Amino acid sequence: MAGLGDQLTINHMHLRNRLVLPSITTNYGSPEGMVTDEVLRFYKERAKDVGLVIVEATAVRADGRIVPGSLGLWEDAHISGMARLVDVIKKQGAATSIQIGHAGPRCVPCVGEMMGASPSGMAFRPDVEPQTMTLEQIEQLIIDHGESVRRAAEAGFESVEIHGAHLYLISQFLSPLTNQRKDRFGGDAEARAAIAIEIVKAARKRVGQNYPLIFRIDAVEKVEGGLTLDDAITVSRMLAEAGIDILDVSLIAQSSWKGQEGRQFLSATSALPKNAANGANVYLAKKLKEKTGLPVIAVGKLGDVKAAAEAVSESNIDMIAIGRQMICDPDTAGKILSGKGEEIIPCKECLKCFATIGRGVPMACKVNKNLPFSKKDE
Repeated sequence: MAGLGDQLTINHMHLRNRLVLPSITTNYGSPEGMVTDEVLRFYKERAKDVGLVIVEATAVRADGRIVPGSLGLWEDAHISGMARLVDVIKKQGAATSIQIGHAGPRCVPCVGEMMGASPSGMAFRPDVEPQTMTLEQIEQLIIDHGESVRRAAEAGFESVEIHGAHLYLISQFLSPLTNQRKDRFGGDAEARAAIAIEIVKAARKRVGQNYPLIFRIDAVEKVEGGLTLDDAITVSRMLAEAGIDILDVSLIAQSSWKGQEGRQFLSATSALPKNAANGANVYLAKKLKEKTGLPVIAVGKLGDVKAAAEAVSESNIDMIAIGRQMICDPDTAGKILSGKGEEIIPCKECLKCFATIGRGVPMACKVNKNLPFSKKDE
């Protein structure tokens, strides 16, 4: 029976324990996508006890950023700053990964050929006009992901996570709700997964077989017409065959349609409702593990000691991601591992972290008054 403190090795990547700091969008990067002192400090404080750090959503193109201060890997100039970040995390003892992707029509307004790029032109915000991608643009996006994986490896990251969840661009290709294409990148679940599989293959060409690749996937989208668990199982099996080593299992937990000036926009989030049980998503990760045989990361209100421990020992989950709870208390992982769960400063689930980055300002926390960092704290 595995425990949270047990070590784990997956495709040459060694983890000292089963706790993961997942991708957390901070908006602490520079407007050019560079690593800043604020980014370094954020990860240094949270890497000291976890087994794996997955650095926040990092853009493969300048026109695909989630927030104005998104980190970037769209050019070689980003590598040196990323190497500094890797060094900071490794000195704390954690293994390193970085999430890459393109925000699609959920991107911040900018100038670029693929601003608002989408499978079929569905809008997600009133200030970004969606555009249906051409085949040439899809092929370029595949190349962009492959090159970003190369840069991540050159910076020293021990693995890369490809972002295929939360209705950003790859996720929109996977979803029947947002992908209505009639070419080879649309159709049934297997056809909709074509772009994800091509991206995995492009990554493998650049880093070889002995480099861990993680894929973040929605196990279900809780919106009418969205991705189903059966769809996710089909895609996950294909990803396993293509060479993915780990599935990071998330979901669209809540969604609604909003209107503005006669247009409808889908608002979707991975955040569980406040009344959801701790570990409410664990069964989804367990199911994908059973169907694919791949190691999985479970996420969703797992900052609770009992829920985290049971996910590993009883549900056979390989790794436990603790996100928002690590924002408000950077020592959460250490307190869990040392049996001091009663000392954890709990997340109030107020979603101030989501709200601040949604406004395009640096992430703040109602509980952790140190965020965002001020210059006098440097």
